[in-house]
Amino acid sequence: MKKLSAQSHLIFGLLLEGAKHGYEIHQSELFRIWGIPMSQLYSLLKRLEREGMVSASMKFQENRPYKKVYSLTEEGRKAFMEWVQQPSEKIREVRTEFLAKLYIIYRLRLGIGRRLIEIQIKVCRDRKEFLSRNHHGNDPFESLVQRYRLNMIDATIRWLQDCRRLFEEVKNV
Repeated sequence: MKKLSAQSHLIFGLLLEGAKHGYEIHQSELFRIWGIPMSQLYSLLKRLEREGMVSASMKFQENRPYKKVYSLTEEGRKAFMEWVQQPSEKIREVRTEFLAKLYIIYRLRLGIGRRLIEIQIKVCRDRKEFLSRNHHGNDPFESLVQRYRLNMIDATIRWLQDCRRLFEEVKNV
């Protein structure tokens, strides 16, 4: 089996709520943010069905064609639960993949949000420490890039602290 994409895991998270047809998945908040074209979504759903991560059934509709409805399999559920509990190793993935994880955790009240935020803060701090220790360049442009990276990590940590506050206020997230 191929390594699963973040988009695959997003589908799993949406299907964790219950069975949905492709258009319904495409209309979710997350897919509007990620901007996945409808054709790419249906292609991904077919692949996930072949791999046994989702199952599909046909649903009767009065005066309309049958609708293909997707459900999460146990294998897909396990893959999702493993993925959603892992921090993003790359800082640039925090604004996409990590945010998607928090959205699903928050929406479904999975009860793992605070723990995941704490782990992500640690990953960011470790990355900042690593970059600070290993920058030895005297080139002014390299130093400028280094300051940018460190500032982005600081901003990400501040944002994660805001997330922490929100998740502390809401029960079961």
